[in-house]
Amino acid sequence: MIRMNSLKGSDFESVIDKYRWDEHSEFVKPAFGKGCIMDIPGFILSNFGINDGGKMQKIVDLDIESPDHAIFLLLDGFGYSTIRYSSGKNEMKYLEEFLGMSDMRLITSVFPSTTSTATMSYHTNMLPVEHRILGYNSYIPEIGTVCNMISMSPVGRKDSCILDNGYEMPWIRKNGTVHSKLESNEVRSFMYLPNAIKNSGLTKLTGNGSSISGYVTISQMMTQLKRDLASSRGKTFHFCYISTIDTISHKVGPYTDDAAMEIELIFMMLKEQLVNSTDVPENTSLFISADHGHMVLDRKQIIDFQHDRELRSWMSAPVYGDPRAPFMRIEKGKIESAMEYFQGRYHEDFFPLRIKDLAGKGFFGNSKNNLDHVDSLGDIVLIMKKSASVFDSSLKILDPDNDGESMIGMHGGLSPEEMIVPFISRKIA
Repeated sequence: MIRMNSLKGSDFESVIDKYRWDEHSEFVKPAFGKGCIMDIPGFILSNFGINDGGKMQKIVDLDIESPDHAIFLLLDGFGYSTIRYSSGKNEMKYLEEFLGMSDMRLITSVFPSTTSTATMSYHTNMLPVEHRILGYNSYIPEIGTVCNMISMSPVGRKDSCILDNGYEMPWIRKNGTVHSKLESNEVRSFMYLPNAIKNSGLTKLTGNGSSISGYVTISQMMTQLKRDLASSRGKTFHFCYISTIDTISHKVGPYTDDAAMEIELIFMMLKEQLVNSTDVPENTSLFISADHGHMVLDRKQIIDFQHDRELRSWMSAPVYGDPRAPFMRIEKGKIESAMEYFQGRYHEDFFPLRIKDLAGKGFFGNSKNNLDHVDSLGDIVLIMKKSASVFDSSLKILDPDNDGESMIGMHGGLSPEEMIVPFISRKIA
C-alpha cells in the first residue's frame, strides 16, 4: 500500500514503481491483496465483522475505528493522473482542503481497467477471473455472441437483457453480492445510481440486497443520502456512484479544465452537503475511490480491424473488451499464426499475449482455483502500447450508437494513467 501526502509531489514515478510489471516496466500490474480496488469490498465487509473469504490481505491500516455508517463514493474515471494534473493547473480549493483532512493511498485498478469489470468486483468481491466480465463488451460462450455488459444485452439489441430472457450467470448469483452479505448480517445497504443505469442489466446482477435510489443530479443524490443517513436505525452501508468525471474525460478529455472543475464541484458538495451537515449520525466514515483513470488516445494509433481481411479470416467472434484492452477469439489451430501476425504487423502499437499466460501471471486475480475457467475468457489479449487503441467498426452495423472511435479519453489498458487511482478515507462524524 502506497501513501501520498501531496498531489503536487515530484516523486509520483517513484511512488508507483512498486506496482510496475517486472517484464514490461512501462505498465502497471494489478496489485491484488497489496493495494488494489479489488481489496476494497473485503475491507468493507471486514469493517462490519463479516468474513470476506480470506481475499482481503490488508488494504489499509487506518486510524479510524470501525464505523457504524460507511459511505463509499465510487467516482468513475477519477484516476490519480487526472487529479494530479487538475491540481497542478487549477486552484482546487475544496479538493485540497478535503485531502488535507483525509488519508490518501495510491492503489491499482483491476485488468481490464474499465467500469463493468471493476464494478462487478466492487459489488461482488469477486476477482475478474471469477466473474468473467472483461469490459464494455464481453463474449458470452453460452449464448455465442458479444454482449454489452452494462445493459447485459447482445450487441445491437440493447433492450433485450439476457437476464430477462432465461439466461443467468450462476457463478455470480451463487457468490452473492456485498450488499446481500451485509443484509444477512443486519447491515442495511443502499445504492445511489444515475437514473439511466438504475434498472440496467448490470445493476440487476450487482444490486441484490440493496435499496436502490436513482438520481438526476449529484445534489439530488446527496439529498437522498443525507435523508437515508438521518433515518438510519442500526448499521448502514451506502454505495454512491458518480459518472460525470468519466463522461467529461471521454468527450472533452481527462486533462482539461472541464474535468478539473467537475472534480472540484463534487468535493465542494461533499464539504457543504455532507461533511458540514448536522444530519450525519455519529461514527460515520467516508471512503472514496475509482474504477480507473484515463489515457488520451492518439488518433494516428487507432486501428480498425474491420479492414484487416487476413486477421478477420482467423477470428471466430468480433473483437470484445475495450479499445485499450481488446480480447480475441481465434479459430482452432490458428492461434500461433495470429500471434506471429500481430507481432509482425502491429509491433509498434501493441503486443499479443495468450489469455491463459496472462491469467497464470495473476493479472485477472490470484485465484488458482478458478484458472480452469480461463478458456471462457478467450484466446488472445492485446496489450496496447503508448496511446494506441483497437476497434472493430463492423460492429457499428449492429450498434450504431457506439461512438468509441470519437472518444478523447479512454481506459482499459495497463498504463499508470489508467491503472493508478486513489483510495481516500476520512471520518466525518
